[in-house]
Amino acid sequence: MFYSSVFWLAFNFGIHIVMVNLVIGLAVLVPLLKYLGMKRNDQLTVNMARRLMKYYAVTYGVAGVFGTAFTVFLFSYYPFMTLFIGTVNIVPFAIAIAMVALNFFSLIAYWYGWDRWSPRTHNFIGFLMGASALLIPFGFRQVFAFLNEPVGLRFTPTGSVTLNVAQAYANPTFWPLYISSIVGALTATMIAIMAGFAIAYVRNPEAERSYFEAAVRKFFIPSLVGLLLMVPLMFSYLMSLTGVPYKFNNIMVGFGVTIGGDASYNFTWIFVLHLALVAIQFIALLYIAYAAFKGNLVTRSTALWSIVGGASALGTIEAGEMLNAFAQFPNFIASLNATQALSYPKPWNVILTNYNNLTNYNTLAAASFGQFFTSFMMAVMIIVTIAFIYVVFFKRSR
Repeated sequence: MFYSSVFWLAFNFGIHIVMVNLVIGLAVLVPLLKYLGMKRNDQLTVNMARRLMKYYAVTYGVAGVFGTAFTVFLFSYYPFMTLFIGTVNIVPFAIAIAMVALNFFSLIAYWYGWDRWSPRTHNFIGFLMGASALLIPFGFRQVFAFLNEPVGLRFTPTGSVTLNVAQAYANPTFWPLYISSIVGALTATMIAIMAGFAIAYVRNPEAERSYFEAAVRKFFIPSLVGLLLMVPLMFSYLMSLTGVPYKFNNIMVGFGVTIGGDASYNFTWIFVLHLALVAIQFIALLYIAYAAFKGNLVTRSTALWSIVGGASALGTIEAGEMLNAFAQFPNFIASLNATQALSYPKPWNVILTNYNNLTNYNTLAAASFGQFFTSFMMAVMIIVTIAFIYVVFFKRSR
């Protein structure tokens, strides 16, 4: 029970971040598909965009539910550190929240404006939907970069703390993290779309054959390019963590690589899992390419490999985020060791030394009765979510 707070944080964050990646990808790809379909007078592509729009809305809802639960847990278990990080990073948070709001309202407008507004107006709203989705992580990833290393943190003579935003966005871990997040979200979504239409094809081959074939033809090359880009981007982010030895060592210790001291934990196995899932995606795409070369693009085998690729893509996101989060355990701010915290002005040196530790959490929220009701309500929420996803994605209409 001692680390149950960390478990619920990781559980909610894991589901939330996978859904968010799909939200980013669908927010970009749905209006793009609709625009290209109308421009080329391709009704199948327009219909594909409309079907994906429904899944986008559902994904957004699930991501929002688990994102809200994640935020509640943060404030319940770690009220002071959440307040501190939120106050200091108010500008990046404001960017992210403004983009979340814009994405939400543009999603609604895009859905209800379909076939009601002029194509130009509808396309403009689609542009806002995609652009806002791409800028959501521009705010949140800066916070993650701050949690790697508090670049831009300033203490004033009056005892308050501020953030130099320009310096914060020059954090050496920000741009590798942001760019890899965007490329990863688009790539995983394209592979997941192929998997989604593959599932539909397996369930109803006659009706869904054209959609599955169109999905593969549209997204195979871009997703393969994205996957190839992800390899150097992934290692670019890893190299940026050499400035955060605590985190780098916990990731690389299993390979016998550490810098500036020993590792506190060994999370190399998550990195290996992450690499294995990337490899499975490559294998799935290569099989589809081989089948296409042999003239058998749309078959049950290619559909099954598409599904494997889609599941691996979502698993890759989950593994990557868990690796990034766990590698700094138990620190909120990875590079903030005791020596660095004690060098800050009073009273922040003592406060940050105490509250930077994830195992030092709100004892009232972590009481046994609190843990019981948290677990019970989370179980209810998980069951309802599973039922909701089943009805929307898998239940056959009568």
